[in-house]
Amino acid sequence: MEKKKVSKKALRSLLKDSVQQSISHLQLPEANKKVKKIINRSSKKLASEFSHLLKKEFKRSKPKKTKADKAVESVAA
Repeated sequence: MEKKKVSKKALRSLLKDSVQQSISHLQLPEANKKVKKIINRSSKKLASEFSHLLKKEFKRSKPKKTKADKAVESVAA
């Protein structure tokens, strides 16, 4: 069975880009250094939460092992 790894860095960059893009569509002044820092910090937190949720979801989607499967694995090993 393949392992799925959720990259926090990839999630963070996706979230950061989407937040910056959505803010740019609003009629607001240009984002300064402080605003960019806040967006970066919030995207880190969001990426952490999303990766945690995705890992949980992947864990739930894996088929459950029955007692018979566990017994067969222990005999084979």
